[in-house]
Amino acid sequence: MRPPVIPVTVLTGFLGAGKTTLINRLLREAHGRRFAVIENEYGAVNVDADLLINDGGETIVQLTNGCVCCTVRGDLADALDRLARQRDAGEIAFDHVLIEPTGLADPGPIVRTFIAGSPLQARYFLDGVVTLFDAVNGPRTLSQAVEAQAQLAYADRVLVTKPDLLDGAAAVDAVIAMVSAANSVAAVAAIDLVTAPWDEMFDKLLSLRGYQFDRVVFAPAVTDGNRVEHTQAVGSVMFSADSPLDGPRLKAALAAIDARYGERLWRIKGVLAIDGVRSRIILQGVQGLLQSQASTPWRMFEPQRTQLVLIGRELDRDWLLQQLGECLAAPADTSMHGVPMPRLPG
Repeated sequence: MRPPVIPVTVLTGFLGAGKTTLINRLLREAHGRRFAVIENEYGAVNVDADLLINDGGETIVQLTNGCVCCTVRGDLADALDRLARQRDAGEIAFDHVLIEPTGLADPGPIVRTFIAGSPLQARYFLDGVVTLFDAVNGPRTLSQAVEAQAQLAYADRVLVTKPDLLDGAAAVDAVIAMVSAANSVAAVAAIDLVTAPWDEMFDKLLSLRGYQFDRVVFAPAVTDGNRVEHTQAVGSVMFSADSPLDGPRLKAALAAIDARYGERLWRIKGVLAIDGVRSRIILQGVQGLLQSQASTPWRMFEPQRTQLVLIGRELDRDWLLQQLGECLAAPADTSMHGVPMPRLPG
């Protein structure tokens, strides 16, 4: 019998956003779920548990609340493979993996590990990326640190932490609006990592399906009516069209976009209507790696509408919309919306 495929969540956030607080709660409290937490900041999580394995500089501990903590010193793929084999052998038990990269890490390489056709896909699937965003220091950090911008760009959900330290609900809403303007794909919500009950926590952390090919869910888009002025270099551009796109022209446009932006284009996510193709095409892209897959068929008389979001640094909104607009297979009523690209300070 084939072993089950295990969901993986990547938990990111710049230094001080609250990752250690959340991980410590997860590993210590009785919440009834079994996680394998992979962390790579030495000493960030000090767990008190019986040592199961200490081999090759990597330590795996089984915790009293049913979770597993793994400190990775080498390759992440090797650590995941080791965890899967130990799970199969009955040495450890877990139902979900939570990966906590360092607060200075770009999560892009981790995401690519799960969507690049690696052998890991036989045992794991990437459920999504959750980014913790410090309500107090996050806006300043975002304007200065490329790593923080990347962490926000890859997010399927952003949790604004420390909302109690801001001056009222209006200030919290302003931070949420700023984050939504930078990443129009992610769902954004404020949360208190210390007091939030586990049902709320798990509702926001799990079952995101952010990198799945059977569907794409977009968060409510930031429109011209509630556009937010901000200063960070990360931004979103949304393209939509109400008639099918020409496949070869779209392929050429995506190649031109990749050639211009390279790794500055962190993420592409969309549902495409392609001329002559009966099914929706789900497109996921990370740092130049594009993958597409047919999803559900378009129903008869159903409008075949394309929605595509691009997230990156210093994107030229008008140029991107022109490139994609030229891919229309026939004259049509199109609607194109973009979040304006702010400039770096200075």
